[in-house]
Amino acid sequence: MNLTYRTNFLLKMGIPLILFYLYFFHSSSTATLVAAIIATIHYGAYGIDIHKKGNWTKVNLEHDQRTRSNAHFAGYITCWAMIFLLLIGSVLILNTDIPLTFPNLIAYTILASFVLRWIIRDYLNFLPLAEEG
Repeated sequence: MNLTYRTNFLLKMGIPLILFYLYFFHSSSTATLVAAIIATIHYGAYGIDIHKKGNWTKVNLEHDQRTRSNAHFAGYITCWAMIFLLLIGSVLILNTDIPLTFPNLIAYTILASFVLRWIIRDYLNFLPLAEEG
C-alpha cells in the first residue's frame, strides 16, 4: 500500500511515541529511553529530508515489486536465523551456566530478528542506488 510521505511520516512517528510512553509509564529502563531518543532523531531527520525535497503531498512508492521481494527474502533469511538462534540458545541454556532464561532468550531473539530483517531489507533495497553513484 503506497501512502503519501506525510501519512507515512505520521505513522512512523508513532514508534518514538510508544517508546516514550513505555519509558515514562511502564519501565524506567535506560535502554527504552535510548531507543526512544534514537528513533526520534531518526524520524526527525526523515521529516526534515521530506520537507527539504517538498514531498509532503506526493505518493511514496516504497513498496514496489523489488522492495516487496527484498522484504520477503530478508524475512526468509531471518526466519532461519531465528530458528538457529533459538536452537543454539536453548542448548546452551540447558547445558551451561549462562544466566539467561527462556523468555529472555525468546525476547532477545525476536528483537535480533527484527534488526536483522531491517538491515538485510535496507541493504538489498539501497544496493542498486549505491552502485549507480
